[in-house]
Amino acid sequence: MKAYKVLTHDLRPPLQGGDPIWDGTLPYQLPRVTVDRSEVECGSGWNACPKLEDALRIGGLWPNGRTSRVFVVDSWRTRVVERGKKCRTSTWLIERECSEDEIREALMSWDGFGDLTEEMVEQQMLWREALGRPLHDDSKVEAFLDDALEARGLTWSLKQFESARDAWAAWDAWDAWAAWAARVAWDARAAWDARAAMDARVAWDARVAWDAWAARDAWPAWDAWDALVLWFAARRGWISHNHQMLTVGLRDAYKHGLAIAVPVGPDALGWAMDKENT
Repeated sequence: MKAYKVLTHDLRPPLQGGDPIWDGTLPYQLPRVTVDRSEVECGSGWNACPKLEDALRIGGLWPNGRTSRVFVVDSWRTRVVERGKKCRTSTWLIERECSEDEIREALMSWDGFGDLTEEMVEQQMLWREALGRPLHDDSKVEAFLDDALEARGLTWSLKQFESARDAWAAWDAWDAWAAWAARVAWDARAAWDARAAMDARVAWDARVAWDAWAARDAWPAWDAWDALVLWFAARRGWISHNHQMLTVGLRDAYKHGLAIAVPVGPDALGWAMDKENT
């Protein structure tokens, strides 16, 4: 039986976290573990999904704020327990990594987009590219963040920090209530007040591990989904904002190496470059 397994960019389980599973060398046989053969859908064992589209729904497109990786696995002669949209076994042979074209094709089958399916799939693929941080250019990141602020109608200043940790420290030092108010302004201003963008999540059934995204490292994941939700809601006519408002500038900033951008004071946006891909 062949199936699909989603991992983080550094080969960790996308929901449970922990250490990398292996060093990425292919093919690779996962070490044998005990399998839960009960009727629960998610039990002990190495879990995967028979369908790529289900694996992406469960594991996420960018579960930790970075582009996920998807692998084709084979059970060979090992007994597989199938429950719901998932399956598990004591070991899988990890054969190869899926291409972005395969992922694009799988996303085309997601329900809820209707006549906007092709457009929304393209937007998700562009965010997958951006959150991979393929480029690294401080000056372009700063310029794109200026564009992002302008698109949101915000006249904030920009402050670069040496690291994402330093930017978060500045966030922590700021009054929590002021930080929350600024986050609302940053995300969608009146769009959040109307909650139409939140309703859009239900409409296109993008079920993901929201709880796993509470970690600070996953802030970029929220940026991506906020942008997509607003895009869809605006294109459907549910809200009056420009559908590109949360995409302009910010996605290109991530593509050029942005690690994090967070409010750090009244009318101030702190940001730092990604160090992982340098």
